[in-house]
Amino acid sequence: MTKDQLKAMAGRIKKRRDALGYTQEKFAETIDLTSSSYTKIENAFQQPSLDSLIRISEKLDVSLQYLVFGGEHEPKTDDVEVMRSIFGSVDAEKMEHVKDLLARIIKAKLH
Repeated sequence: MTKDQLKAMAGRIKKRRDALGYTQEKFAETIDLTSSSYTKIENAFQQPSLDSLIRISEKLDVSLQYLVFGGEHEPKTDDVEVMRSIFGSVDAEKMEHVKDLLARIIKAKLH
């Protein structure tokens, strides 16, 4: 993910969080991140992990596609539920492989 893409994603996260009335601290708490870690994500200093991105997507009620790629704001679809059902059926080693694969797919789409 390029710095510009990371900044754009961070902007979408911040805009939606503000629209829902959360402070950074309260939002970080609801997605089980430290305030420091969340602030780094929202200020585009740190790329969120896939797990964090899923939790952010769920709490903001937007799709992963919207967060990562932008476009029109759309309500969350079943993508998170599908991913969780897939991830829930594999062991930890396979889960890491799936995460790596998804990260490579997202990275390839952004370049």
